[in-house]
Amino acid sequence: MFFSIVALCCYSLLILLAGGLELADTWHWWIARLIVMLAFAAGLVAHGYCTRALRPLPELAGEAGELKAKVLAVRLCLLALIVFSTLMGQLFGNWSATTFNLDYLLFVPLLLVCAPYYVRWAESIAPAGCDGYARLGQFVLRQRSWQWAEQKELLLAWLVKLIFIPLMYSWLMMATESLLAFRWSLKPATLISGLYMYGLAIDLLVATAGYLFASRILGNAVISTDKSWSGWLVCLLCYPPLIWVFQQIKQQTNELVWTDWLQLEQSLFWFWSAAITLTWLVYWLSTLHFGLRFANLSWRGLVNTGPYRWVRHPAYLSKNLYWWLYLVPFYGVASGYELARNLLGLCFVSLVYFLRAYTEERHLMQFAEYRDYVEHIRNHGLVARVKRWCGLHV
Repeated sequence: MFFSIVALCCYSLLILLAGGLELADTWHWWIARLIVMLAFAAGLVAHGYCTRALRPLPELAGEAGELKAKVLAVRLCLLALIVFSTLMGQLFGNWSATTFNLDYLLFVPLLLVCAPYYVRWAESIAPAGCDGYARLGQFVLRQRSWQWAEQKELLLAWLVKLIFIPLMYSWLMMATESLLAFRWSLKPATLISGLYMYGLAIDLLVATAGYLFASRILGNAVISTDKSWSGWLVCLLCYPPLIWVFQQIKQQTNELVWTDWLQLEQSLFWFWSAAITLTWLVYWLSTLHFGLRFANLSWRGLVNTGPYRWVRHPAYLSKNLYWWLYLVPFYGVASGYELARNLLGLCFVSLVYFLRAYTEERHLMQFAEYRDYVEHIRNHGLVARVKRWCGLHV
């Protein structure tokens, strides 16, 4: 949470300052990247200081051969990012990671040069011994035979990174550039649009950092990655390139949304607007409380603060409610078929998020810490408290 708060404050302040300068649109590309990098740096320094993760360099740990293998593995993984994202862009038209590809090509030479220094520093702070990086490097150096069981954890963890880092980074930069170009006013529609864009950018800022900065020295290393095909499938349905399937099934028979149904002068408009805003806030707060532990398909340690103090899956719940409130499937339909088509489309959305929650819990229930959390929510969560208030047995 230290990272989220500081990064949010830094990002917001820099966006305000940049907006006040009224820079030409040609500067937005550079300013967006500077703002994101400064927000990341401020958040990481705050996290390291508050958690004492970044300590003075003690005596070097680890054998030279093992360190060499780890450096090689890290470099291969860094190169895999650009190779994978480029191939996905060639194969799928909706792989929206061109921004990442261009930016990463500028930074990857520096990352490759710095890899040995980072590995030595990380080993001196939190020695990992013969971990997944060492085993992968040793295999490439022909010092070890291939065994899927001992390589699986690292490769799955990096597959998650290969998929989500290019997408999250590209969306973050696009959202930041849009914020810089946005013209604010007190008109309700403009204000709501701007606040939504700002919240989306903050959400992407924290999510991107979670994928980029996974490290045992920050206390957010990947402990376990879901190994089930069903878990991966229902997760990836919500992202390119498979999101095309999700969107086709979710597609409504018309393009009408709640603002076509309700007008400003109607009292129900403000109730509906407040309900939709609440779904945004719950979703964004969920991401903020995840902080540097944010990641799909991964276990990095328990998060039980903020909305997670009351329910197990607040992000999925709020996303579900948002789509139903935003699309109002009953409005503008001309026949029973259209109504049924709209309802089935949104039921599919709900089913996907239910299955995401189900497969995640199936993966996480192997950890005692999470099992204790599930039991706590059952006895003391929001639903349990409501039942007690209503005099129902829990």
